[in-house]
Amino acid sequence: ILAQATTSLTRHTFGCLAMALVLALLAAALVGGVSASSASSFASQAARYGCLEGHEHYLFCNTQLPLEQRVDDLISRLTLDEKPTLLEARYSPLGNISRLGVPQYDWGGNCIHGVQSRCGTGSQNDTRCPTSFPNPNHLGASFNYTSWQTMGRVIGVEMRSLWRQGVGENHGSNLPPFGLDCWSPNINVVRDPRWGRNMETASEDPYLLSWFGIGVTEGLQKGDDRRYLQGVVTLKHFVANSLEGTWSGPGGPAKYPGTGLCPGGKCTRHTIDPNISAYDLASTYLKAFKASVVQGGALGVMCSYNSVNGVPSCANQWLLGQKLRKEWGFKGYVTGDSGAVADIYNQHFYAPTMEDAVVDAVNAGTDVQSGGWPKDHPWSVRGQYIDMIPKAVRAGKLSEQAVDEALRHTLMLRFRLGLFDPPDNQPYEHVSPDAVRSPEHIAAAVDATEQGLVLLKNEQIGKGTRALPIRSGRIAAIGPHVTSRGALLGNYIGQICPGNQGFDCVENFLEALSALKAEVTYAPGLSGLTSTDTSLFPHAVEVAKTADSVVLFLGLDSSEIEKEGQDRKDISLPSGQLALFDAVIEAGKPVTVVLLNGGIVAAGKVKDHASAIVEAWYPGFFGARAVARSLLGLTNRWGKLPVTIYGEKYIEQVDMLDFDMAKAPGRTYKYFTDEPLWPFGFGLSYTDFKLQVLSGPVAQVPQQGGGAGKDYAVLKLQVENVGKMAGDEVVLAFFRPLPGTLPSTSRAAKIRKQLFDFRRVGLQAGEKSDTLYFFVRASTFAVHADNGDEVSYAGSYEVQLTNGLQVETVRVDVVAAAALQPVVLDAWTPTESNDDPMLVI
Repeated sequence: ILAQATTSLTRHTFGCLAMALVLALLAAALVGGVSASSASSFASQAARYGCLEGHEHYLFCNTQLPLEQRVDDLISRLTLDEKPTLLEARYSPLGNISRLGVPQYDWGGNCIHGVQSRCGTGSQNDTRCPTSFPNPNHLGASFNYTSWQTMGRVIGVEMRSLWRQGVGENHGSNLPPFGLDCWSPNINVVRDPRWGRNMETASEDPYLLSWFGIGVTEGLQKGDDRRYLQGVVTLKHFVANSLEGTWSGPGGPAKYPGTGLCPGGKCTRHTIDPNISAYDLASTYLKAFKASVVQGGALGVMCSYNSVNGVPSCANQWLLGQKLRKEWGFKGYVTGDSGAVADIYNQHFYAPTMEDAVVDAVNAGTDVQSGGWPKDHPWSVRGQYIDMIPKAVRAGKLSEQAVDEALRHTLMLRFRLGLFDPPDNQPYEHVSPDAVRSPEHIAAAVDATEQGLVLLKNEQIGKGTRALPIRSGRIAAIGPHVTSRGALLGNYIGQICPGNQGFDCVENFLEALSALKAEVTYAPGLSGLTSTDTSLFPHAVEVAKTADSVVLFLGLDSSEIEKEGQDRKDISLPSGQLALFDAVIEAGKPVTVVLLNGGIVAAGKVKDHASAIVEAWYPGFFGARAVARSLLGLTNRWGKLPVTIYGEKYIEQVDMLDFDMAKAPGRTYKYFTDEPLWPFGFGLSYTDFKLQVLSGPVAQVPQQGGGAGKDYAVLKLQVENVGKMAGDEVVLAFFRPLPGTLPSTSRAAKIRKQLFDFRRVGLQAGEKSDTLYFFVRASTFAVHADNGDEVSYAGSYEVQLTNGLQVETVRVDVVAAAALQPVVLDAWTPTESNDDPMLVI
């Protein structure tokens, strides 16, 4: 009955009554024959696990067999029409194969900075909503790998708990039921400050992004029971996704209408087709993905909407097959972004029909398709894979073996998650519902939040007194963000507050300051972030005049100004906010500006006239309290900038559609040749730190290891807190090739410096750190040749050990291993050449 009802109803849009019928049938069919006392538990497990009672006789249920044999046995039992239903994301609660006891499974939950689901229910029948961390740009500013790994761990544990409870994605329908894979982390580089999704990614630097990806991956995938995966990450968006749209640009030639940037001259994330050099792909766009797969063991990747060099990412056999699987040894699954497979046909015009687009995607290695999701529908409807894979196979366009390979990639992960093994002896099946937003998880989120705030300015306002911290006196809290709640959270969030989809439980800045016993008066100044109405200015100025200190809460939001699908055209503060700043400054009181934003804000005027500036990013659920504690000097755990803050005119110098990193004036700190407002790695503290190199001023390493000698040198550094307050400090390690080391005409010769390590320490006043060891090898100083090869050049390099204020240098000489330079460490494999140079990487 269930199978017939499901088959019938998949052809239609579900109403509430129809869905209730399916769920009732599901429960009845699964519970039948089970005693009342165990019915609830059995039904819960049967909705999530295969191989339960009545189906355990299948060969694929034999836990003594190798996983590969079990997976192949299950695939052999599937009909051609059943196969693509297991390759559709967000198709749950459909997608089950009832005759084999294979339950539905939801590919496609998001966990950018917390599980994006509905709330669960604790052991005391209390509502427990997923722990929400700061947005990734805030997390990147902490430069703390342990914090990133901890967030991944928290997400993994809570995902298991919520999955066990049958909690759904964050929709009113509580559907689809959440799976055990996360479409995160986002490890695209911050290429341009206008990109609408800069808040989702940790940095502009590929090295930092690499370790962010590795940390989240290891924390989320590796739990306490190493027999099974705790969860599965999905690195996104593969690759070079850093534009939302809409931008005007040239279209392509008639022969290849999807190339030449954008068909029809309309550039969006769905149409953009940048021509990216092998150098930029290898050194920037692919680097974090490679590290997260090779070093982190990531088992999921999402191919992006855009094309690269004439080929849509989700139809790109070179990208998904040659690079990802063959060269990097990837053992997981690939999903298309939602609608990306359809884009191959109807946005990029790469395939002549939609059926051919499906064939191209499957053959390239896109295992899972995410189809359409109509408004107000409780889950995704059947997509092109379900409709067209069987037709393409029967027509001889697509081999069934290619479909089976996609099933191997996806089903293997479900087996490795333990979903076809007896559940009762798996620790993950016994994760407490009280793990969700537990005290330990809250502490981890608070810890991460305090570490990601960046103090950009703190000038002296009196003898021995700086604007921050505010130790006493009346504070005027002014600005459109003073009472913001949801704006603190950024994007991609689960249900935050019990009982509703609102944000009433999120503490705002006014409440946080008041809760810490500060004497606070308040004036909004503006009715909204983009308002230009000055009618509230007089009251704001009057409130400022009666205070001892002013804190002005300004910035952006992820619902109106910058967001998925929408880039910014201006990187300054909205004009009304700048006018409010001018008015408040005239009150003559010390003004601290707290900025909320995803992409950087070019706040040149604010830098010139404010007494202090705090970059708060989108600080998350616990952000208001963390900011308040920092302003009042109750904590001193500042981070450093993981991005460059350019001036207002920067966007007039770079083309949003140009993906060349080194073209003047250059993108990111690695190539930018002008003076920024604040450089990458900058950040102040309430105390002072001193760096001291404990090793010599010159070191030497051989270009290639071998023999009895060491192939590395150790640089030693000690950090001392020479101020009067406990605090955290971040040390960044950069290198730059000294003149004559690299060929002057090479792209790599434009590198100004490059990050290769970082450390974070916490010290009491007067305390010295343990010795920090920085191991350097010839490979530490590797760069990329113009053809994409990773190479080592013999010569001299300057290592810079810095906290953003003090810089200590050591020269490291790489001694040649051969007369012929450079030495290739990792050769680049280009695509096969063809008739159109646009399609050659």
